Amino acid sequence: MPDTTPGELVVFEGAGEIARATGLLAGRNRRARRVAQVVGPGFAGRLWSSRLAETLSSLDPTVVVHEGPTTPESVARLARQLHAMRADAVVAIGGGTVIDAAKAAAALAHGGPPDADQVRRACAAGPASAGLAVPSRVVAVPTTAGTGAEATPFATLWDTRHERKLSLSGPAVRPCAAVLDPELLVGLSRRDLATGVLDALCQGAEASWSVRSTAESIRWGTSAVTLVAQVVDQVRDGTLDHAARGRLQRAAHHSGRAIALAQTSSCHAISYPLTLRHGLAHGHACGVTLGRLLRYNHAVLPDDCADPRGTGQVRRVIDGLASPLGGTPARAAARVERFITACGLATYDELAVDHRRVAAEAVTYPRCHDNPRQLNRQSLGRLLGERSEMEEMCG
Repeated sequence: MPDTTPGELVVFEGAGEIARATGLLAGRNRRARRVAQVVGPGFAGRLWSSRLAETLSSLDPTVVVHEGPTTPESVARLARQLHAMRADAVVAIGGGTVIDAAKAAAALAHGGPPDADQVRRACAAGPASAGLAVPSRVVAVPTTAGTGAEATPFATLWDTRHERKLSLSGPAVRPCAAVLDPELLVGLSRRDLATGVLDALCQGAEASWSVRSTAESIRWGTSAVTLVAQVVDQVRDGTLDHAARGRLQRAAHHSGRAIALAQTSSCHAISYPLTLRHGLAHGHACGVTLGRLLRYNHAVLPDDCADPRGTGQVRRVIDGLASPLGGTPARAAARVERFITACGLATYDELAVDHRRVAAEAVTYPRCHDNPRQLNRQSLGRLLGERSEMEEMCG
Protein backbone atom coordinates (compact mmCIF):
# COMPACT_ATOMS: atom_id res chain seq x y z
CA MET A 1 0.00 0.00 0.00
CA PRO A 2 1.26 3.52 -0.69
CA ASP A 3 2.41 5.72 2.17
CA THR A 4 0.05 8.70 2.03
CA THR A 5 0.30 12.05 3.74
CA PRO A 6 -2.73 14.32 3.32
CA GLY A 7 -1.94 17.37 1.21
CA GLU A 8 1.47 16.10 0.16
CA LEU A 9 2.29 13.17 -2.09
CA VAL A 10 1.55 9.49 -2.43
CA VAL A 11 4.56 7.20 -1.97
CA PHE A 12 4.68 3.76 -3.57
CA GLU A 13 7.50 1.76 -2.01
CA GLY A 14 8.79 -1.59 -3.24
CA ALA A 15 9.86 -3.50 -6.34
CA GLY A 16 7.46 -3.08 -9.26
CA GLU A 17 5.39 -0.37 -7.56
CA ILE A 18 5.57 1.86 -10.63
CA ALA A 19 2.69 -0.22 -12.03
CA ARG A 20 0.47 0.99 -9.18
CA ALA A 21 1.61 4.58 -9.68
CA THR A 22 0.50 4.55 -13.32
CA GLY A 23 -3.00 3.83 -12.07
CA LEU A 24 -2.84 7.05 -10.08
CA LEU A 25 -2.18 9.00 -13.27
CA ALA A 26 -5.32 7.61 -14.88
CA GLY A 27 -7.32 8.61 -11.80
CA ARG A 28 -10.89 7.67 -11.02
CA ASN A 29 -12.63 10.12 -13.31
CA ARG A 30 -10.39 10.67 -16.31
CA ARG A 31 -7.38 9.19 -17.97
CA ALA A 32 -4.21 11.16 -18.53
CA ARG A 33 -4.28 11.28 -22.32
CA ARG A 34 -0.91 12.85 -23.00
CA VAL A 35 1.90 11.49 -20.85
CA ALA A 36 5.53 12.60 -21.12
CA GLN A 37 8.16 10.16 -19.90
CA VAL A 38 11.18 12.31 -19.02
CA VAL A 39 14.46 10.41 -18.73
CA GLY A 40 18.18 11.07 -18.82
CA PRO A 41 20.50 10.08 -21.67
CA GLY A 42 21.65 6.95 -19.82
CA PHE A 43 18.16 5.53 -19.30
CA ALA A 44 18.30 2.96 -22.10
CA GLY A 45 21.55 1.52 -20.75
CA ARG A 46 20.21 0.70 -17.28
CA LEU A 47 19.49 -2.97 -16.53
CA TRP A 48 15.83 -2.36 -15.70
CA SER A 49 14.93 0.11 -18.48
CA SER A 50 13.04 -2.38 -20.65
CA ARG A 51 10.97 -3.52 -17.66
CA LEU A 52 9.95 0.05 -16.87
CA ALA A 53 9.22 0.82 -20.51
CA GLU A 54 6.93 -2.20 -20.73
CA THR A 55 5.13 -1.22 -17.52
CA LEU A 56 4.52 2.30 -18.81
CA SER A 57 3.46 1.19 -22.29
CA SER A 58 -0.23 1.23 -21.30
CA LEU A 59 0.05 5.01 -20.95
CA ASP A 60 1.50 5.34 -24.46
CA PRO A 61 3.99 7.95 -23.25
CA THR A 62 6.08 10.27 -25.37
CA VAL A 63 9.69 9.80 -24.30
CA VAL A 64 11.61 13.04 -23.80
CA VAL A 65 15.34 12.94 -23.00
CA HIS A 66 16.76 15.64 -20.74
CA GLU A 67 20.51 16.01 -21.26
CA GLY A 68 23.13 17.83 -19.25
CA PRO A 69 22.71 19.74 -15.98
CA THR A 70 19.44 21.36 -14.94
CA THR A 71 19.90 24.93 -16.20
CA PRO A 72 17.44 27.70 -17.06
CA GLU A 73 18.09 26.85 -20.71
CA SER A 74 17.43 23.13 -20.34
CA VAL A 75 14.30 23.67 -18.23
CA ALA A 76 12.94 26.17 -20.76
CA ARG A 77 13.60 23.71 -23.58
CA LEU A 78 11.85 20.90 -21.71
CA ALA A 79 8.92 23.14 -20.77
CA ARG A 80 8.47 24.07 -24.43
CA GLN A 81 8.39 20.37 -25.34
CA LEU A 82 5.77 19.63 -22.66
CA HIS A 83 3.73 22.65 -23.76
CA ALA A 84 3.86 21.60 -27.41
CA MET A 85 2.59 18.10 -26.64
CA ARG A 86 0.03 19.48 -24.13
CA ALA A 87 1.18 16.96 -21.54
CA ASP A 88 -1.42 16.00 -18.95
CA ALA A 89 1.13 14.14 -16.84
CA VAL A 90 4.85 13.55 -16.50
CA VAL A 91 6.65 10.43 -15.36
CA ALA A 92 10.18 11.55 -14.42
CA ILE A 93 12.63 8.66 -14.21
CA GLY A 94 16.20 9.43 -13.14
CA GLY A 95 18.36 11.13 -10.57
CA GLY A 96 17.88 14.54 -9.04
CA THR A 97 18.87 16.31 -12.26
CA VAL A 98 16.13 14.68 -14.31
CA ILE A 99 13.47 14.90 -11.60
CA ASP A 100 14.18 18.56 -10.83
CA ALA A 101 14.15 19.44 -14.54
CA ALA A 102 10.84 17.64 -15.04
CA LYS A 103 9.27 19.22 -11.94
CA ALA A 104 10.32 22.71 -12.96
CA ALA A 105 9.32 22.31 -16.61
CA ALA A 106 5.94 20.82 -15.74
CA ALA A 107 5.18 23.71 -13.36
CA LEU A 108 6.10 26.31 -15.99
CA ALA A 109 4.73 24.69 -19.15
CA HIS A 110 1.09 25.68 -18.62
CA GLY A 111 1.97 29.36 -18.59
CA GLY A 112 3.15 29.16 -22.19
CA PRO A 113 6.49 28.15 -23.73
CA PRO A 114 9.10 30.00 -21.61
CA ASP A 115 12.61 31.07 -22.50
CA ALA A 116 15.61 30.86 -20.18
CA ASP A 117 15.21 34.41 -18.87
CA GLN A 118 11.58 33.73 -17.96
CA VAL A 119 12.77 30.69 -16.00
CA ARG A 120 15.29 32.86 -14.17
CA ARG A 121 12.59 35.40 -13.32
CA ALA A 122 10.31 32.65 -12.03
CA CYS A 123 13.10 31.47 -9.74
CA ALA A 124 13.72 34.99 -8.49
CA ALA A 125 10.01 35.61 -7.84
CA GLY A 126 9.82 32.87 -5.23
CA PRO A 127 7.07 30.39 -4.38
CA ALA A 128 4.22 32.59 -5.58
CA SER A 129 5.41 32.39 -9.18
CA ALA A 130 5.22 28.61 -9.42
CA GLY A 131 1.87 28.65 -7.66
CA LEU A 132 0.32 30.72 -10.49
CA ALA A 133 0.39 27.78 -12.91
CA VAL A 134 -1.77 24.67 -12.84
CA PRO A 135 0.88 21.95 -12.65
CA SER A 136 1.03 18.80 -14.70
CA ARG A 137 0.71 15.67 -12.63
CA VAL A 138 4.28 14.49 -11.96
CA VAL A 139 5.19 11.00 -10.80
CA ALA A 140 8.84 10.97 -9.72
CA VAL A 141 10.77 7.72 -9.97
CA PRO A 142 14.28 8.18 -8.48
CA THR A 143 16.99 5.90 -9.86
CA THR A 144 19.67 7.20 -7.51
CA ALA A 145 19.54 7.61 -3.74
CA GLY A 146 20.49 10.95 -2.25
CA THR A 147 18.63 14.01 -3.48
CA GLY A 148 15.12 13.29 -2.20
CA ALA A 149 13.89 15.39 -5.16
CA GLU A 150 10.78 13.22 -5.36
CA ALA A 151 9.63 14.69 -2.02
CA THR A 152 10.39 18.40 -2.33
CA PRO A 153 8.38 21.43 -3.54
CA PHE A 154 11.41 23.00 -5.20
CA ALA A 155 13.85 22.29 -8.00
CA THR A 156 17.55 23.15 -8.15
CA LEU A 157 18.83 24.87 -11.30
CA TRP A 158 22.40 25.81 -12.15
CA ASP A 159 22.75 29.16 -13.89
CA THR A 160 26.14 28.59 -15.48
CA ARG A 161 26.00 31.91 -17.32
CA HIS A 162 25.90 33.87 -14.06
CA GLU A 163 27.59 31.20 -11.92
CA ARG A 164 24.71 31.01 -9.46
CA LYS A 165 22.54 28.26 -8.03
CA LEU A 166 18.83 28.98 -8.48
CA SER A 167 15.69 27.40 -7.06
CA LEU A 168 12.18 27.22 -8.46
CA SER A 169 9.83 26.66 -5.54
CA GLY A 170 6.19 26.37 -4.69
CA PRO A 171 3.40 23.80 -4.38
CA ALA A 172 3.20 23.46 -8.16
CA VAL A 173 6.71 22.02 -8.21
CA ARG A 174 6.00 19.15 -5.83
CA PRO A 175 5.26 15.76 -7.45
CA CYS A 176 1.89 14.15 -6.83
CA ALA A 177 3.52 10.74 -6.32
CA ALA A 178 6.88 9.07 -5.81
CA VAL A 179 7.96 5.51 -6.54
CA LEU A 180 10.73 4.06 -4.36
CA ASP A 181 11.90 0.84 -6.03
CA PRO A 182 15.21 -0.45 -4.58
CA GLU A 183 15.89 -2.44 -7.74
CA LEU A 184 16.38 0.81 -9.64
CA LEU A 185 19.64 1.34 -7.75
CA VAL A 186 21.13 -1.83 -9.24
CA GLY A 187 24.09 -1.06 -11.48
CA LEU A 188 25.11 2.22 -9.86
CA SER A 189 28.83 2.62 -9.28
CA ARG A 190 30.25 2.98 -5.80
CA ARG A 191 31.08 6.59 -6.63
CA ASP A 192 27.48 7.33 -7.60
CA LEU A 193 26.18 5.64 -4.46
CA ALA A 194 28.73 7.47 -2.31
CA THR A 195 27.73 10.92 -3.59
CA GLY A 196 24.11 10.02 -2.87
CA VAL A 197 25.02 8.93 0.67
CA LEU A 198 26.74 12.26 1.28
CA ASP A 199 23.82 14.24 -0.09
CA ALA A 200 21.32 12.39 2.10
CA LEU A 201 23.53 12.82 5.17
CA CYS A 202 23.91 16.54 4.59
CA GLN A 203 20.24 17.12 3.90
CA GLY A 204 19.22 15.19 7.00
CA ALA A 205 21.77 16.99 9.15
CA GLU A 206 21.12 20.49 7.83
CA ALA A 207 17.34 20.26 8.06
CA SER A 208 17.83 19.19 11.68
CA TRP A 209 20.33 21.81 12.81
CA SER A 210 18.95 24.71 10.73
CA VAL A 211 17.52 27.71 12.56
CA ARG A 212 14.38 26.93 10.50
CA SER A 213 14.14 23.38 11.83
CA THR A 214 10.96 22.03 13.36
CA ALA A 215 10.27 18.95 15.45
CA GLU A 216 9.08 17.25 12.26
CA SER A 217 12.10 18.21 10.15
CA ILE A 218 14.39 16.98 12.94
CA ARG A 219 12.49 13.70 13.03
CA TRP A 220 12.80 13.17 9.28
CA GLY A 221 16.41 14.38 9.21
CA THR A 222 17.58 12.22 12.10
CA SER A 223 15.84 9.24 10.53
CA ALA A 224 17.70 9.86 7.26
CA VAL A 225 21.07 9.97 9.04
CA THR A 226 20.25 6.86 11.07
CA LEU A 227 19.25 4.89 7.97
CA VAL A 228 22.41 5.97 6.12
CA ALA A 229 24.56 4.92 9.09
CA GLN A 230 23.14 1.40 8.76
CA VAL A 231 24.34 0.99 5.15
CA VAL A 232 27.35 3.28 4.78
CA ASP A 233 29.85 0.45 5.29
CA GLN A 234 28.13 -1.69 2.64
CA VAL A 235 28.33 1.19 0.17
CA ARG A 236 32.02 1.63 1.02
CA ASP A 237 32.74 -2.09 0.56
CA GLY A 238 30.58 -2.56 -2.54
CA THR A 239 28.38 -5.16 -0.80
CA LEU A 240 25.00 -3.40 -1.00
CA ASP A 241 22.17 -5.97 -1.06
CA HIS A 242 18.46 -5.54 -1.76
CA ALA A 243 17.54 -4.73 1.85
CA ALA A 244 20.34 -2.18 2.14
CA ARG A 245 19.32 -0.56 -1.14
CA GLY A 246 15.85 -0.15 0.29
CA ARG A 247 17.20 1.51 3.44
CA LEU A 248 19.41 3.83 1.41
CA GLN A 249 16.53 4.85 -0.82
CA ARG A 250 14.33 5.42 2.22
CA ALA A 251 17.08 7.52 3.80
CA ALA A 252 17.24 9.73 0.74
CA HIS A 253 13.48 10.12 0.74
CA HIS A 254 13.44 11.03 4.43
CA SER A 255 16.16 13.61 3.80
CA GLY A 256 13.97 15.09 1.07
CA ARG A 257 11.03 15.22 3.47
CA ALA A 258 13.27 17.00 5.97
CA ILE A 259 14.47 19.74 3.61
CA ALA A 260 10.96 20.19 2.27
CA LEU A 261 10.16 21.52 5.76
CA ALA A 262 13.34 23.32 6.81
CA GLN A 263 15.48 23.53 3.65
CA THR A 264 19.25 23.10 3.74
CA SER A 265 21.90 25.34 5.28
CA SER A 266 25.67 25.73 5.42
CA CYS A 267 27.02 22.59 3.71
CA HIS A 268 24.84 23.28 0.70
CA ALA A 269 25.74 26.98 0.56
CA ILE A 270 29.43 26.04 0.53
CA SER A 271 28.80 23.36 -2.10
CA TYR A 272 27.47 25.76 -4.73
CA PRO A 273 30.80 27.39 -5.66
CA LEU A 274 32.48 23.97 -5.44
CA THR A 275 30.05 22.65 -8.05
CA LEU A 276 29.88 25.74 -10.26
CA ARG A 277 33.59 26.59 -10.27
CA HIS A 278 35.29 23.26 -9.65
CA GLY A 279 32.87 20.73 -11.13
CA LEU A 280 32.29 18.60 -8.03
CA ALA A 281 29.20 16.40 -8.11
CA HIS A 282 26.54 17.89 -5.87
CA GLY A 283 26.58 15.26 -3.11
CA HIS A 284 30.37 15.24 -3.03
CA ALA A 285 30.48 19.04 -2.86
CA CYS A 286 28.09 19.01 0.10
CA GLY A 287 29.76 16.16 1.94
CA VAL A 288 33.32 17.48 2.00
CA THR A 289 32.46 20.05 4.68
CA LEU A 290 29.97 18.02 6.73
CA GLY A 291 32.63 16.90 9.20
CA ARG A 292 33.85 20.45 9.72
CA LEU A 293 30.32 21.76 10.31
CA LEU A 294 29.44 18.96 12.74
CA ARG A 295 32.44 19.91 14.89
CA TYR A 296 31.97 23.65 14.47
CA ASN A 297 28.27 23.69 15.28
CA HIS A 298 28.63 21.44 18.31
CA ALA A 299 31.14 23.94 19.75
CA VAL A 300 28.55 26.74 19.60
CA LEU A 301 28.81 29.44 22.28
CA PRO A 302 26.18 31.84 23.61
CA ASP A 303 27.93 34.73 21.87
CA ASP A 304 27.80 33.15 18.41
CA CYS A 305 24.60 31.09 18.59
CA ALA A 306 22.25 32.00 15.74
CA ASP A 307 19.43 29.73 16.89
CA PRO A 308 17.00 31.56 19.20
CA ARG A 309 16.33 28.25 20.95
CA GLY A 310 19.83 28.42 22.41
CA THR A 311 23.04 26.43 22.58
CA GLY A 312 21.44 23.50 24.38
CA GLN A 313 19.05 22.93 21.49
CA VAL A 314 21.90 23.03 18.98
CA ARG A 315 24.08 20.58 20.88
CA ARG A 316 21.18 18.18 21.49
CA VAL A 317 20.42 18.07 17.79
CA ILE A 318 24.08 17.56 16.81
CA ASP A 319 24.45 14.82 19.42
CA GLY A 320 21.37 13.10 18.01
CA LEU A 321 22.82 13.22 14.51
CA ALA A 322 26.25 12.05 15.62
CA SER A 323 25.08 9.12 17.71
CA PRO A 324 24.29 6.64 14.89
CA LEU A 325 27.41 7.67 12.97
CA GLY A 326 29.98 7.20 15.69
CA GLY A 327 28.84 8.45 19.07
CA THR A 328 30.43 11.88 19.40
CA PRO A 329 30.40 14.66 16.80
CA ALA A 330 34.17 14.29 16.35
CA ARG A 331 33.91 10.55 15.74
CA ALA A 332 30.91 11.01 13.42
CA ALA A 333 32.84 13.62 11.44
CA ALA A 334 35.83 11.29 11.22
CA ARG A 335 33.64 8.45 9.96
CA VAL A 336 32.26 10.66 7.19
CA GLU A 337 35.76 11.74 6.21
CA ARG A 338 37.02 8.14 6.17
CA PHE A 339 34.08 7.20 3.96
CA ILE A 340 34.91 9.95 1.47
CA THR A 341 38.50 8.75 1.20
CA ALA A 342 37.59 5.05 1.02
CA CYS A 343 35.22 5.71 -1.88
CA GLY A 344 37.93 7.41 -3.92
CA LEU A 345 36.56 10.93 -3.53
CA ALA A 346 38.71 13.94 -2.71
CA THR A 347 38.42 15.38 0.77
CA TYR A 348 38.14 19.13 1.19
CA ASP A 349 41.82 19.27 2.19
CA GLU A 350 42.71 17.72 -1.17
CA LEU A 351 40.79 20.24 -3.27
CA ALA A 352 42.79 22.97 -4.95
CA VAL A 353 40.49 25.80 -3.92
CA ASP A 354 40.84 29.30 -2.57
CA HIS A 355 39.18 29.02 0.86
CA ARG A 356 38.58 32.74 1.11
CA ARG A 357 36.88 32.89 -2.27
CA VAL A 358 34.69 29.88 -1.49
CA ALA A 359 33.70 31.49 1.81
CA ALA A 360 32.99 34.83 0.15
CA GLU A 361 30.64 33.19 -2.35
CA ALA A 362 28.99 30.85 0.15
CA VAL A 363 27.89 33.66 2.46
CA THR A 364 26.00 35.33 -0.41
CA TYR A 365 23.48 32.47 -0.26
CA PRO A 366 20.82 32.98 2.44
CA ARG A 367 20.97 29.32 3.45
CA CYS A 368 24.47 29.82 4.79
CA HIS A 369 22.94 31.99 7.50
CA ASP A 370 20.44 29.32 8.54
CA ASN A 371 23.38 27.61 10.24
CA PRO A 372 22.84 27.43 14.03
CA ARG A 373 26.24 28.94 14.76
CA GLN A 374 26.97 32.29 13.14
CA LEU A 375 28.98 32.25 9.93
CA ASN A 376 30.41 35.23 8.13
CA ARG A 377 33.07 35.61 5.48
CA GLN A 378 35.91 35.66 8.02
CA SER A 379 34.78 32.82 10.29
CA LEU A 380 33.88 30.57 7.36
CA GLY A 381 37.19 31.30 5.67
CA ARG A 382 39.02 30.27 8.82
CA LEU A 383 36.92 27.12 9.16
CA LEU A 384 37.57 26.07 5.57
CA GLY A 385 41.27 26.86 5.87
CA GLU A 386 41.74 24.53 8.83
CA ARG A 387 42.88 21.03 8.05
CA SER A 388 40.64 18.18 9.19
CA GLU A 389 41.37 16.82 12.65
CA MET A 390 43.04 13.68 11.31
CA GLU A 391 43.96 12.41 14.74
CA GLU A 392 40.24 11.90 15.43
CA MET A 393 40.13 9.52 12.48
CA CYS A 394 42.32 7.08 14.34
CA GLY A 395 40.29 7.20 17.56
